[in-house]
Amino acid sequence: MKKINSFYVLIFLMFASLMAINTKFFKGSKSFLGITYAREYKINIERAAYVEDVYVVPGQAVQPGDLLVQLSSSELDLEIEKLHKEIEQAQSKIEERNKLLSSKLALYEAERTMIKTDRDHELAAIQNKIDLNRRLTAQLNQNINVEDSLTALQLELISIRQKAEQRIDEIDIKVLDTKQEYEFDLAQEKAVIDLAQQELDWKLREKNNLNRYASFPGVIENVYIKAGEQVEAFSSLVSINPEHPTSVVGYLVGKKERDKKLGEEVIISSLEHKELTTTAKIIGFGSVVELPDILQKSTAVKAFGLEVFLEIPESNPLPVGEKIIVK
Repeated sequence: MKKINSFYVLIFLMFASLMAINTKFFKGSKSFLGITYAREYKINIERAAYVEDVYVVPGQAVQPGDLLVQLSSSELDLEIEKLHKEIEQAQSKIEERNKLLSSKLALYEAERTMIKTDRDHELAAIQNKIDLNRRLTAQLNQNINVEDSLTALQLELISIRQKAEQRIDEIDIKVLDTKQEYEFDLAQEKAVIDLAQQELDWKLREKNNLNRYASFPGVIENVYIKAGEQVEAFSSLVSINPEHPTSVVGYLVGKKERDKKLGEEVIISSLEHKELTTTAKIIGFGSVVELPDILQKSTAVKAFGLEVFLEIPESNPLPVGEKIIVK
């Protein structure tokens, strides 16, 4: 009997194993394999800043609210100080304008009072002349024609009143013009204050937000800066990998399972830890590619599959880089 070559037996067994795996995971069921991924997040700075201190190192786990980097900006502090000065100067101008307005109004009121006083004195003097002429005429009991004299005095009374009213009207116009000018200047100063205050509030928020904190559970991947150095605007400070994956890429092998649809709800679970399960939704398809090494078996025959991109909830129990099965 001819002896069977052990090499061919080995090849046969490997091929059978491959077919079994292919049947189990790709063709024999509605499920397919995939890998969990997490997108790296880089923490950047929007303006040039000085690194006061760094509180994390690569590989360190962080939780939301943990301080990562403490920063300061002398440029920002100078901008804030300038805005404070600008607001103070505008407020001082308003106070000066208020005092100037009060002084002008008091001066106009004094002029008005003086005009009225002078008018009243002049009217009283003319009226005394009229009264005196009438008394003298009555005492002498003479038929002296004093009408012309009285008429002239009465006309003088009218003229004094008219001149006084005209001067008072002129003062009232000056008061109105002064108030309008004051209101215009006041509105301009208030606009300067409002704009400066808005910018100041924004700068203060920016200063409060200079320090960088973790916003989600994760692991520090890289720290790009060190304490005591100056960093340029838009520089990367720290990179963080989320504690849990943010996406999944599955691979459909063969034609049978390529009937999946966008938006279809599926269940994914860890291939090695079945209790780690979550829901997912198909959000897109890629191209036919060679499966990642982690999904390849120990064989010279490489497997290919159609990429399926899945969206998973932010809170999920799966680790990053885990082999999963999609059902």
